[in-house]
Amino acid sequence: MLKKPKTPKNSMKKTYKDILNNLHEDSTLEPLHLNSRVLLIDSMNTFLRSFSIINMVNPQGNHIGGLVGFLKSLGYAIKLIQPTRVILVFDGQGNITNRRNTYEGYKANRKIKRVTKFKVFSSLEEESSSIADQMMRLLDYLKTLPINISIIDKIEADDTIAYLSQKLKDDVIIYSADQDFLQLINDKVTVYSPIKKKFYRPNDVYTQYGLLPTNFLTMKCLMGDKSDNLPGVKGLGPKKLFKLFPELKGKTDYTLQEAYKKASDNVDEHQLYGNIHLFKKQLEINHQLMSLKDIELLDKDEDELDNLIVSNPHNFNKLKFMKMYEEDLLGRAIPNVEFWLSEVFSYLHRYKI
Repeated sequence: MLKKPKTPKNSMKKTYKDILNNLHEDSTLEPLHLNSRVLLIDSMNTFLRSFSIINMVNPQGNHIGGLVGFLKSLGYAIKLIQPTRVILVFDGQGNITNRRNTYEGYKANRKIKRVTKFKVFSSLEEESSSIADQMMRLLDYLKTLPINISIIDKIEADDTIAYLSQKLKDDVIIYSADQDFLQLINDKVTVYSPIKKKFYRPNDVYTQYGLLPTNFLTMKCLMGDKSDNLPGVKGLGPKKLFKLFPELKGKTDYTLQEAYKKASDNVDEHQLYGNIHLFKKQLEINHQLMSLKDIELLDKDEDELDNLIVSNPHNFNKLKFMKMYEEDLLGRAIPNVEFWLSEVFSYLHRYKI
């Protein structure tokens, strides 16, 4: 049976209360509407994390960790954040195509390999098949809930979340363990890390990393990102980076263009400034691929997301959810599942366009 995430009740309430106070500093609060507080969930990230750590099977011996883990994470996020709307964002098919057209090596280091060590899977093929099956079944469940789902071909979830977070006019909470979203944080955009169980607003990023959210991007461009196979400046680690560019730790934005200009003006003072000067082309590529504030989507994709913002969520079909739950022999995978459904999702019905 899955264990409920261990977050101290008092600290959870205090954290959320603080967030609400920050989100609504004006004492005269307007009535909530559908887009007052939107929860954007990095859904493939959430699903794969559940799949990889939850070793759970149904009575037929089928692995259900990804399916059940995602649903419970969704419930946890909604109860914690109390959004007026939930949008689940998945990567579209062929989602790395656009970035790979810019830089051929983008994510080229990611080999297809097993994500679990569970004995229920005897091979990579079995595991991959289970991921696909659980994902398809999960989408069936999600369509019965009062939420929205976004999947756009050739678009990464990061880009969809970035576009929506900047297009929505009120409060946005991004639920993801991906640090790339820290650059989007501002007075209306908050990031919640389910791994660290922590909300990140501008002051939180500065407290933990000594950087403003915007300067976090500049740092990553210079240092590169091994997970995406994007190279950084040779010989430039964190200590040397901040020694050469103390401006990054300031309380004002420090752009990649400013860092490059400083390096170009001081190439004779330090070898690393020279390395940065010679690395200009790759730095521009890094910025183009890493920046989530300069997202360029096709008109048809922007139209689809703009329409999503002004569309109502799915209708809540509790009976259909329960029928599938029984068919899949999930039993007590979600304890008191009918009560859980009502407690988590019923109130979302009140918010409509």
